[in-house]
Amino acid sequence: MEEKNKNTKTTKNKSRKTKSNNKFSKFLNTTNKFKNYEIIVFMFLLVAASVFLTIVVVNESGSVIKYNKNKKVSANLSEVEEVYNLINKSYYKKVDKNKLIDGAIDGMLSSLDDPHTSYFSESETEQFNEVMNGSYEGIGAEVSTDKDKKVIVFSVFKNSPAAEAGLKYGDIITKVNGKSTDGMTTTEVVALIKDPEKPVANIIINRDGKELEFNITKREVVIESVESSIYTKNGKKIGYIVINSFANNTYEQFKQNLNDLENKNINALIIDVRNNTGGYLHSVTNILNIILPINKVMYQIQDNKSVQKYKSTSPESRNYPIAVLVNKSSASASEILAISLKESYSATIVGTTTYGKGTVQTTKNLSNGSMIKYTIQKWLSPKGNWINDKGVEPTINIELDEKYQSDPVDTNDNQLQKALDVISGK
Repeated sequence: MEEKNKNTKTTKNKSRKTKSNNKFSKFLNTTNKFKNYEIIVFMFLLVAASVFLTIVVVNESGSVIKYNKNKKVSANLSEVEEVYNLINKSYYKKVDKNKLIDGAIDGMLSSLDDPHTSYFSESETEQFNEVMNGSYEGIGAEVSTDKDKKVIVFSVFKNSPAAEAGLKYGDIITKVNGKSTDGMTTTEVVALIKDPEKPVANIIINRDGKELEFNITKREVVIESVESSIYTKNGKKIGYIVINSFANNTYEQFKQNLNDLENKNINALIIDVRNNTGGYLHSVTNILNIILPINKVMYQIQDNKSVQKYKSTSPESRNYPIAVLVNKSSASASEILAISLKESYSATIVGTTTYGKGTVQTTKNLSNGSMIKYTIQKWLSPKGNWINDKGVEPTINIELDEKYQSDPVDTNDNQLQKALDVISGK
């Protein structure tokens, strides 16, 4: 079970609804608030660390002189501690200490002026890892809140315990394991459902005014980030692959789907990364590695010292026409895929200009279970272009027809139809 970010915008993405937790699928895009440990502990750890950065020097008389390189830092942290204690002691109403910590860390990271550097609390880290690992132990559903602040089932994963039990989008969750959900946050409801002490989640929902009860046995749920199908156009078989995110297991799913399509003798391929906000760099790298000819540049990575080109190393490659569908919500790894295939494979890019995110992040797990995501590099296209704040320009710029918004069927998806026309040689 996953908590759905209620501020997330969702879009039907061709053959299925794309409903992923935007905070986590936007691996490289979001900032967050900070929770979970006392500033005094934080301060203690930093002060302790400064001991190891003390330089010991012996002067001419044999006396030991200590130079603490972190003396100024320690003094500044003392001011933070002073304010923290003052608010806790003197503020006119009771304060949440965790929220004070949130604000302190939030301010520190915000000062970097980097929208892609952010903090994940312990529960947010757990959810992030579930989404990005591509599997987790649970029932296979996302929850959110409706306009009345009731906790609802937001989406149900295919082939999951929740799907098999019959949970549906829009079901109002009223009780979990005998506890009423009135006044609960989605995080609290998810915690009840995922209670490791209970292998079976008892969930009572309200559907169209009727109360229904489900006993759902939890198991490993694999999140499908890749789907495929075949279209026939102008006498040619066109393979079609949707990549919804670049999780740890996305490459394996992509390879399996691609093999299935090729076994059916496709003549060309469309890769759809519309509304795909990114994910792991290694995931998109592995995909590019089996498409591009050997020794072709996939992308470049620049840090504060040098620029390094990353070339395909696999003897496996493709030689049929490829088109990539993109839109303004295609970001990060999706943009790497699109511009790499454009510049190193001569693929046709169809849709609208992408998001424009040209930086690479890494994560650091903290001792209390939380995590920090921060920027370490920027990536460049095979030809050395930096698309940050610019995006990838499509070969064929075409806005999605408004008809698709109200009736999301393939015939109304003019971007897909244009790609089919181009790739089939019409």
